[in-house]
Amino acid sequence: MGKVDASVEIAAPLAEVWDLYFERSRWASWVDGLAAVVAESGYPEEGGTLTWRSTPAGRGEVRERVLAHEPRSVHRITYEDPASAGRLEVSFEMLPAESAESGRRTRVGQRLEYRVTSGGPLAGVTDFLFIRSQMRRSLQRSLTDLRLEAERVGGTRAAS
Repeated sequence: MGKVDASVEIAAPLAEVWDLYFERSRWASWVDGLAAVVAESGYPEEGGTLTWRSTPAGRGEVRERVLAHEPRSVHRITYEDPASAGRLEVSFEMLPAESAESGRRTRVGQRLEYRVTSGGPLAGVTDFLFIRSQMRRSLQRSLTDLRLEAERVGGTRAAS
């Protein structure tokens, strides 16, 4: 099973970042490869499901089921797409202000555990040589774009 993670600091309060993360109308602006939501039932609450379609160069149809949804703390899902399946845990952490003049900051971390479901006997080698780095970059792109979206709409600035 492959494991990758990424994190970003956002110069915005935890509540704002949490709300942005689950604002469906803005997902396409920051979720790497998301083209459209196909179906949703009870999402993002525990037990809820979400199905979305990627851009043409992306993952195809992705199905998610929520395992845990702890407000302003953790969101954990299982997912399945045509080439992989796994678990994604997203953590949210309020950070202290860097100075009296700066506002609150939030760290968002994503940890992905996955298995390649296609590729036959060479799947492990392919994962190690190619897929794992692509998965890591996808997480980082999403988190970077989440930070940029928070800045664009909230007037926040990037935390370095």
